[in-house]
Amino acid sequence: MVGAAPVAEGRTVVLAAGDGGFLMSLSDLESIVRTVSSGVIVIYNDSAYGAEIHQYGSIGLHEDPMLIPTVDFAALATAFGATGITVKSVSDLEQVRAWVGAGANGVCLVDARISPLVRAPYMEEVLQANAKSAAELVSQSD
Repeated sequence: MVGAAPVAEGRTVVLAAGDGGFLMSLSDLESIVRTVSSGVIVIYNDSAYGAEIHQYGSIGLHEDPMLIPTVDFAALATAFGATGITVKSVSDLEQVRAWVGAGANGVCLVDARISPLVRAPYMEEVLQANAKSAAELVSQSD
């Protein structure tokens, strides 16, 4: 986001990330807040490394190491000087609309609380392809 912002002069830069991935790069938030004149960060917060849950948990691996505490990214963003908004329902998005209406200045971090039970359609395709490949490997070794 820091690298894209100068090129996007006059436009709002958007970053979307999962909670686990963003947590691993949390130190970048300070740079983003300090250097991006208009940016939105959307954190998909399911309190887990969601992709790993769907990929590995679905084949029976123990999920506890893939779970993380629920992090209040909106509060962290506010502490760094950004606008932090927690979204738990569609009506909470009105706060984002208000930020945009006020000029979309600075950084707005949207802590989007999502269900860990919903799996993206592409993930279903990945899991099916993996299962097919595994079955083919087993049949080749017989």
